[in-house]
Amino acid sequence: MNKKVIGILVVIAIVLLLGIPQYESYQNTLLSEHFNETMQNASSIETEIINTVNDINSQNSTDADVLISTINNDITPKYSEELLRLNESGVSTSNETEHEYIDLQIKRIELESKNLNNTVTTLNALSQYVKGEKSAEDAQTAINNANTQSTEVNNELTQVYSDIKTLLEQNPDLNKKLHDLNLEQSYYGETNVQAQTQNITNSTSV
Repeated sequence: MNKKVIGILVVIAIVLLLGIPQYESYQNTLLSEHFNETMQNASSIETEIINTVNDINSQNSTDADVLISTINNDITPKYSEELLRLNESGVSTSNETEHEYIDLQIKRIELESKNLNNTVTTLNALSQYVKGEKSAEDAQTAINNANTQSTEVNNELTQVYSDIKTLLEQNPDLNKKLHDLNLEQSYYGETNVQAQTQNITNSTSV
């Protein structure tokens, strides 16, 4: 191999070596931007859920079957979509702390979705009792079981909120990054009181 060819190969190698850090920096920037975008998308879905729940609670009275339909058709699919956006955020980062944070947010949403299922169980029991499809005893049993499960879920949910808040307190850079995105309060470990059954089950006995 003559000296000219060797010289060309050396130049190419140097260019490649110089370009790799720049490429990696560019890739990291793209991933960070995608992480931010998907987090904001997830939060905007949470906002839609909150607004739907607030609309329900602002009504003077609501039919159980209408509420079941609203939950199944409007709220539950949004939880699934929010989980999808969070999973996309997880793909967009190699940061271990960010992965831990996303895992906690996914767990939070899964627990809130379980609580919603318990609400549907309660509503179904009330609806079936009113229609004569379920005895008072059976309806009350279903409601009691749903309430017990809700208590267990809420206890676990309280811990998850605490873990999110602690994680952000221990990682101020991530905390600032997320606050700069102006997300819903639940994304900062702040409990967002969603009185899901304020008008739905003010009376949980039959």
